[in-house]
Amino acid sequence: MFDPRFTHNVGAAVRAASCFGVSQVWVTGTRCAEAVWNSKRIPREERMKGFSDVDIILEDRPIDYFENAVPVAVELLPGSENLLVFEHPENAIYLFGPEDGSVPSQVRGLCHRRVFIPTRHCTNLGAAVYLTLYDRLTKRYQQGLEIALPIGDVLAEPRGWPGNDPVFER
Repeated sequence: MFDPRFTHNVGAAVRAASCFGVSQVWVTGTRCAEAVWNSKRIPREERMKGFSDVDIILEDRPIDYFENAVPVAVELLPGSENLLVFEHPENAIYLFGPEDGSVPSQVRGLCHRRVFIPTRHCTNLGAAVYLTLYDRLTKRYQQGLEIALPIGDVLAEPRGWPGNDPVFER
């Protein structure tokens, strides 16, 4: 995420990452630095124990840390591929611009792919992360790379259902 403006979108990205099994969210810039990385706090509704499996990493040049990755800019730009027909690279890293801007042009030049989310209006930053990760999961399932598990096996949090909550099972 490049220089996000609002901490709630960083929180939503962390939640999306946790939901879809992504272990890191990289953030550049300083606009919400104090609220996010200086205090390691994200909005209250996102500070749940299940999201501690995602590291928030502050780094202004995140692409430098992924030697064999395929950088994918998620952007509304001419020439971007429609997410509906996009084939996610196995080793993709997704780059999202801020709520009020774009992925920096010098970074876009390093991106092997560009993709846009086909909505009638711009989504917010957190929603863009969710949509991209859900699309990736769906397409991996269609390719036979993921299996469709029953709800009790998918959730990583207790819900009080048989087969999903150790306390319930006693």
